[in-house]
Amino acid sequence: RNELARKVAKDFLLDLQSGTLDLSPSVNALSSNKSGQTSDPNSEDEAEVGGKRRWHGRGPAKETDVSAALKAHPVSADPRRIEIDIEQAQGLVCKLDSEKGIEENILRGSDNNKINRDKSHGSLTGPVIIVRGLTTVKGLEGVELLDTLITYLWRVHGLDYYGMIETNEAKGLRHVRAEGKRSDVTGNGSEWEKKLDSHWQERLRSQDPLELMTAKDKIDAAAIEAFNPFVRKIRDEKYGWKYGCGAKGCTKLFHAAEFVHKHLKLKHPELVVELTSKVSEELYFQNYMK
Repeated sequence: RNELARKVAKDFLLDLQSGTLDLSPSVNALSSNKSGQTSDPNSEDEAEVGGKRRWHGRGPAKETDVSAALKAHPVSADPRRIEIDIEQAQGLVCKLDSEKGIEENILRGSDNNKINRDKSHGSLTGPVIIVRGLTTVKGLEGVELLDTLITYLWRVHGLDYYGMIETNEAKGLRHVRAEGKRSDVTGNGSEWEKKLDSHWQERLRSQDPLELMTAKDKIDAAAIEAFNPFVRKIRDEKYGWKYGCGAKGCTKLFHAAEFVHKHLKLKHPELVVELTSKVSEELYFQNYMK
């Protein structure tokens, strides 16, 4: 999983630097130079797209994908919210990259490729990420920077920012920002913002939930295996086979082995800790000592 994330991140950043990155909400978007583009992806030329100028090779998100994707709350399009989401998404990029061993990433915003620029006469400041190609230099900021960050989180880490979902294997389309006017923002916008922020702030403070889940599964499996010697199968002339607890001094009997396992967890937790401590130590070494 981590090795795949590192490979996808490398390809993503190469496309970003060459100007061929597709910001559509799909998982496996192909860059234009991989689909037969013959012109120089690092050319400083700009192309006309829908009456707007764009950096050569960088296309807007595919309209079909955007229309099919689930939409975030309209407040997500508010300029104030975009500034908050840039900072939060950048924090998530740093956090998840660190967990998966991705060492170099210009989107994290080192001092060499990040500047702050005043906006709206100093009322807002936002980061600008400097992307250096072979022959071009471009600054990512505002909506374009945010879309790049959340696209990276989705394709590399399986994290759907607006959907508040983190999965082991991203499939389909991520949620996209609502393209609404400020007048479209309804009264529950603040509730949605609180939910979004609390969800990702908790993630920033915690460990990888998928790693924790894997660790729990391993510990549970090891516990079942370790419990078996403490399950005593006893033949009762009247009731048939019974299963007794093998913990020291315990005489409890049950109808099935799984009830003994449950009993051990509830009534003999110190024994459970002892039996699973070896597995816990091995998992700790794998996660933190490598």
